[in-house]
Amino acid sequence: MGARDDAEVREVIAAAELRHLLGTVLGAHVGRSALAAQATADDAARAARWLTEAEQLGLPGFGVGMLLKDLSRIGAADANAAPDSAPDPETVPGPISAVDALGLPGPLALACAVRRAEAGIRAHGIGLIGIRRVGALGVLGLAARDLARTGAVALLGAQAPAIVAPWGSTRPAIGTNPLAIAAPRKDAAPLVADFATSPLTLAALRERAAAGEQLPAGLAVDAAGAPTVDPASVAAILPESLVGSLGGLLVELLAGVAVGGRETGAAASGRGAFVLAFDPARAGGARAAEDTARLAADWRAAGGHLPSRFDALGDSDETGDTGGDAAPGTVPATVSLPAAHLATLRDLARAHGEATR
Repeated sequence: MGARDDAEVREVIAAAELRHLLGTVLGAHVGRSALAAQATADDAARAARWLTEAEQLGLPGFGVGMLLKDLSRIGAADANAAPDSAPDPETVPGPISAVDALGLPGPLALACAVRRAEAGIRAHGIGLIGIRRVGALGVLGLAARDLARTGAVALLGAQAPAIVAPWGSTRPAIGTNPLAIAAPRKDAAPLVADFATSPLTLAALRERAAAGEQLPAGLAVDAAGAPTVDPASVAAILPESLVGSLGGLLVELLAGVAVGGRETGAAASGRGAFVLAFDPARAGGARAAEDTARLAADWRAAGGHLPSRFDALGDSDETGDTGGDAAPGTVPATVSLPAAHLATLRDLARAHGEATR
């Protein structure tokens, strides 16, 4: 079984306990350096909730394993690095600012950006936050959902390492470049759509490789540009359509070029992302929640599939509490993790807990 041997040994943990462990580990990065001082204890708690929710929703590629890889990526050099020349957003209040995430775990940097977007909405009706030099962010839809729960309309996007070819090509130029959008919905949880702009995510590619499973035909090519179904041979993922390809280009422009996140080559220290959220009432959408509910009904009536993955989380911040319009018991109160991942997480939490005493 090879690469899957360790992953097959699993352990069940209560979601609330997992969230506590994650909060302890992420909390150790608050105030650790000049860069990490951007984050707060509340940011760490929110990021821990997102990671736990990813596991509960059956998205393990964006949960504990992703965080452990990102913690390895950071290293001592990043944690002690000096900020770049951009102004510190804490000292330059306004509707638009930037987060330099070097030295921060990706989910913690995202939580920091969401908090600042919320502050921008309260003060100005809009918050636009660029994130650069960041690692794996997690599930963007969970962050978009948090913003929509405050009444905002949110759009988030992130770069990923170059693995996707442009339409008509077989050489990679951009990443899978996910997008998430969320809007408040009357008498229901926010409507959230979260998707990659490519037909295959990096997480799915890695999961297939680890499981020894082949890819569906027509999704990828090898280094010679020939079609391949072997995950280990993939040199480029093919775009699903011209629209998907241009969607990936759009994200690259916003999350890369526009916020300074497009770093390439050996010196690249991360990727870019953006968080855009605004008060729809101040943009003319005074009935945004009602109109979202009506749009959802129209979509279903036309025979469309409405994204509903996040509805199971309801409206509560308490892990495992489905609240709101979600069906009781939809989100499990326990999570099954690879035993090796859980052991590493517990060791990190223990070490960080002792360091703060």
